[in-house]
Amino acid sequence: MGLAAPSCWVLSIRKNVGGAPDMVPGNPDGERGAAAEGGLAEFEFALWHLGAAFARWRRDCFASVCDLGLGGTEASVLHVAHMNDTAKSLMEIARLLHRDDLTNLQYAVKKLLRLGLLEKRGAARKTMTYGVSPRGREIVEAYLAERRRILLRLHARMGPVAQELGDTATLMHLLVGVYDQASELVLTRRPE
Repeated sequence: MGLAAPSCWVLSIRKNVGGAPDMVPGNPDGERGAAAEGGLAEFEFALWHLGAAFARWRRDCFASVCDLGLGGTEASVLHVAHMNDTAKSLMEIARLLHRDDLTNLQYAVKKLLRLGLLEKRGAARKTMTYGVSPRGREIVEAYLAERRRILLRLHARMGPVAQELGDTATLMHLLVGVYDQASELVLTRRPE
């Protein structure tokens, strides 16, 4: 049994928006809609917990393999630059991390360059890419070794759930699209 989302998350929607059934007590469609909304609220609450737990794990694991005090953004950029052993532009890093806050990513890249974990490749600003330095590769590989040693062992004890991680990752990527679409709808809708 999972943790229930706080009751303040389950909103009563009385106005029919976009063809969705009214969520008014007594309306069968509304009750079903309210149950779906409760499930969504619980899912989002669990997602927040997962995000916080993952960030804490990543921070602590990096701290166990280096004493550089890398934050979440720096760790993410370093991992992406390490992926497939291919240097990436700032825009590629942003796209792979699904981030649009370029200023924060630029700051992270500069910090990683200063720490000697990334190297610039290319001369022109528009064609500049960033690859992992030998020291950066050593740190990422130490992180990956710790992940194999600790996290994979814990995942293996989860039984069939661990075998479904690939399907879960696919579902999570699909949900990214759903939330992106919802975000666009919120930004483009005019208040009535």
